[in-house]
Parts: sequence; structure tokens; C-alpha cells
Amino acid sequence: MSEENHVDRFDYAHNLQKAGSYRNYRGEFWPPVPSYEVSGLDLAPHTPELGPDFLRSLAALKSAVEAEWQTVKEIGIPARRRFNDPGAIAEAMRGIIPHLSGEADRRALTLRANAVENGYTDEILKELKGLEEELTVVAGQISTWYGKEVRGLPTSLACRRDERSQTHVERALEDKGEVEGYLRRLHPDLRLGDLPAFGVTNLFHMAGEGNLHPKHIAYFLPEDEGVKYSPFKKTFYFRNTHQALLENISAPLAARYIQTDEKFDPADLRFDAIPVLGVLSHELGHFVHRPVTDFKGLNEAGRWASVVLQEVAADVFGILILADVWAAKFGLAAGEVVAYYLAECLRYVDRGLGHFPDSDGMFLQLSYFVQLGALTLEDQDGPCLMGTSEAVLAGLRSLARVLADTLLADKADDTVAFHRNFGPATDGPLQALVDQLRGQPSKSVEYTQEHIHLTGSSVA
Repeated sequence: MSEENHVDRFDYAHNLQKAGSYRNYRGEFWPPVPSYEVSGLDLAPHTPELGPDFLRSLAALKSAVEAEWQTVKEIGIPARRRFNDPGAIAEAMRGIIPHLSGEADRRALTLRANAVENGYTDEILKELKGLEEELTVVAGQISTWYGKEVRGLPTSLACRRDERSQTHVERALEDKGEVEGYLRRLHPDLRLGDLPAFGVTNLFHMAGEGNLHPKHIAYFLPEDEGVKYSPFKKTFYFRNTHQALLENISAPLAARYIQTDEKFDPADLRFDAIPVLGVLSHELGHFVHRPVTDFKGLNEAGRWASVVLQEVAADVFGILILADVWAAKFGLAAGEVVAYYLAECLRYVDRGLGHFPDSDGMFLQLSYFVQLGALTLEDQDGPCLMGTSEAVLAGLRSLARVLADTLLADKADDTVAFHRNFGPATDGPLQALVDQLRGQPSKSVEYTQEHIHLTGSSVA
């Protein structure tokens, strides 16, 4: 990486000015900062035993997608998020089909290969949403980080349904009415929209843009493939990726910079269900709205602020749903949920400011808690966020009502002002923490995929 590409990942104004302008960037690590601390995640244990030809077929798909990634960097993306060479990728996808044992898996991959060549139709999307796949293989121009490139880039993935964790999802969603009742108690005008299908999986193959840094813990299809407003949506969440991030990044950061009444330990069985439920509740949070909610005016007033605050709303309403509604059903203590949430806030903030709307959103939440007094930033041989889980929950409920009366009330000017007062443009409340994180390398997880034999160059 050339020296002129190095950035201070916490230089909010500079980074925000360049957001979305990295289409030609080829580096493996983004943002382009001087150093990274990388932990490994071996994907082999999650790979189904379908024989060496299955693995060779995955390798062929990996090769085709990474060749397409290189082509995109050289000549760009065709219209409508199509591949430059869709035939090669569709052929590689079809080469996997004979090795799959499940009828639904084979049918889904056939539909996706056809879509690569000819585009999605509502008929394809409707059938895909209804299929109960054990193994899922996807390839497409899939969204990367919003601050890096606003369009999709070539990516392929393969994941395997996590049956045990999927039962948590089904149990949590048994009674939508209890969530709707809770939201009305927060604010009488709040409503909950329809949730897309949600699949808990373990990743065993990733290629192209998705194999670079940092790693995504979920994709939202077909929206992340450029098909907007489809009624046939499904989220694929990668439990093993998320667990690796929690163990290697979130937990160490929390141990150093947070003191509350509960310590976050992702290896403790008490926290086993919380990550899955946390991502699921965040998904629900995206569908909390008021009848007047329309982000058009806010998008015109400040597109970045709009995306940031929509992520904040998903975080806040989601974690409250988990702590105040679902926790009792699953035998979880509210303090355990808050410990997980604060650890994740730190992981996202540590990625930097002005690069990721969700990271800026987590900064805003911590800033709000400190300015409100729900947390204090004190010197304990270095900066440390201190408080009680009940105080944080009170802060979250306060923030939820503020969002209901600004962001979700379609008050663009008030929402932009709120973002300015609590977001990264006002870094005073968290300055000591940011300065401490600035002196440490960025952190990420690297996928080890030695089980997929591939000759040829990587995209990195």
C-alpha cells in the first residue's frame, strides 16, 4: 500500500469527504490504514462432506468470481449490476449442483445460476424465499461497505444452515404481537413492518469482495444484489464469522474499555443465544416505523446522516426488543444483553469514523449515553466507559423516544441537528477513547480456506 493511501481512520471530516470514492481501490484491507491486527477463522470445519469434486467445483467458482473482481477494477461494472462475464460464473455455479444432496439446495442454486445470466424475476425470488435450504451458494454483484463503494462488487459465498441457532429465531418470532405492544409502550405511534426471512448459517466459502477486510456478518438478499424493494427478501447471517469477531475483537475491547455490572464473555454459555438474537432484533429494528416515516427529505438534507441514523434506530429498537421482550423468554439477564451490546459498540467504533455509517452510528449511541449521564468516561489507567446496565437501558429507551420524534417523525432538520450534536462531528465526549484507539492497529478476521484448492492469484 502506497504511503499516500494511508489515512487516519478516526479523521472523520477527511474520511467522510472521500466516502464512496474507493471504486478503484485494490487493497485487501479497507480502510487503507498503516497496520492491521488479524485473527484467523478456519472455514473447513463447517464444510459439508460432499467429496473432493464438490470442493473442486467451489474452487472453480472462486476462480471465476475473483477473475470478475479483477475485471471490474479494470473496466467497471456493467449496467444493472450484471457481471462482465456472467456465463463463466453461471457455469461454475451449475458445476456445483450435481454434488448437492438436497433437492431444495439444487433447485435454489439452479435458480441463482439462471439469475446470474438473465437477471432476477419476481417468480425466481418468490420461489427462493420459500425454499428451505441446508446449503446455500450465492454469486453476484453484492454490496460492499457503503463508505467504500455504493454499488456491488463480485462476491460468492457458500454457507450451511445452523439448525440449533435457527430454533432461537423461530422461538423469538413466535409472537410478533408482544413486540408490537412493547413498541407502542415506548411510543404510541410506533409500528412494526414485515420481517424478511432470516436464516442462521455457518460460512464455509467466500470469494471476491466479500473475502476482503473487514468481514460482513450477514447479507440481505436480493437487496444487496441490487434488487431494491422486492417483497421476497431473505437475510443470511454467518454465525461463525460473528463469533470470531466477538471473541477476537469485541470481547478484548470490552475487557479493556468497559466496566459495568456484567462482563461480556462470548465463550460463556450464558451468551450463546445472544449474538443470533442480537442480529435478528437489529433486523426487526430496521422495520420499526411510524405511519409518517419517509426518509426522502432526510436523504436530501444529508444522505450520510440518514443512513447513519437508520442504523442507529435498528440498533436501539433492536437491543431494546432483545433486552425488554425476548430476554425473559430465553432466560437471559438484561445485563448480559447490555454487555454484548456495548462490546459490539466498541468493535464498530474501532473500525474508524467517516468510513462506515454503522460505526458512526455506534459512536453516536455511546456519545449520547455519555452526554446523558448513562455512562461516564473515566481514567482507569486509560479511558474506560463506566456505568450500570440499568442506566444504559434507560438511556436506550430515552434514545428510542428521541428517534421516534425526529427520525421516524420525518423531521429532517431536527434529525440532522441531532446527528450533528451527538455524532462524530462532536467528538468531545469520547475524545480520550478515540485517541486511545487511534494508537492501536485496526482489527479484522481472515478466512482460512485451505480445504478449497485453488491455483491462481487472489484478489488481494
